[in-house]
Amino acid sequence: MRLLFLGLLAATFLVASPAAAQHDPSHQPGSAAPVVHMPMPGRVALLIEQMQAGGLVLVIRHERTEVPAREDDYTRPAHDCTAQRNLSLAGLAGAGETGVALRALDIPIDAVISSPMCRTTETARMMFGNYSIEPRLIHPNPGVPGGRGVDGAGEELLQILGEIVIGQGNTVLVSHGGNIFRATGLRLAEGEIGILRVSPDGEVEVLGQVLGSDLGPHARVALVRSE
Repeated sequence: MRLLFLGLLAATFLVASPAAAQHDPSHQPGSAAPVVHMPMPGRVALLIEQMQAGGLVLVIRHERTEVPAREDDYTRPAHDCTAQRNLSLAGLAGAGETGVALRALDIPIDAVISSPMCRTTETARMMFGNYSIEPRLIHPNPGVPGGRGVDGAGEELLQILGEIVIGQGNTVLVSHGGNIFRATGLRLAEGEIGILRVSPDGEVEVLGQVLGSDLGPHARVALVRSE
């Protein structure tokens, strides 16, 4: 009986994984549970072709973070990495690998715009190199006087999407799970890419979502062909 109890306890612990245990601002009491899309291989190939054609917006949730992690202290500057949750070593490596895959697949990037939080700027830097900062992409900060909640963060992301001038390549926004979910309905894992088409009047169409690991097999084929 003791072994059975320990087994059940371990199973319960595994279900409550560290990633799930982190605060998820996209989950609010009474809100509908979002549908997480798991792309099939053929679907990934289509999304890659659409990204290669350009003219889209790629919204990226920052890469994997430390578990356990410190709480974000919004009384400190957004660039103070000692006062917030940061990328883990795996997250830093994963961002770099996704960047390699995007380049191997010849996916054109016109601009990379990031939230000022360290976990987003580090994702942008490791994935793409150069980036600019947009304060409205920051994580919701309801605990700070005058701070806005996740709904306000989603509205600001929608404003940004409506302001983007679509070029020949793709525009990248690196932000946070709650902001992206409220604006698009996409519930992204850490490091996952949401692919959007934004019309001139600001209407947003969700094409799909992919992880770096979804792109990897296609990137390897592209690299072999280029040799």
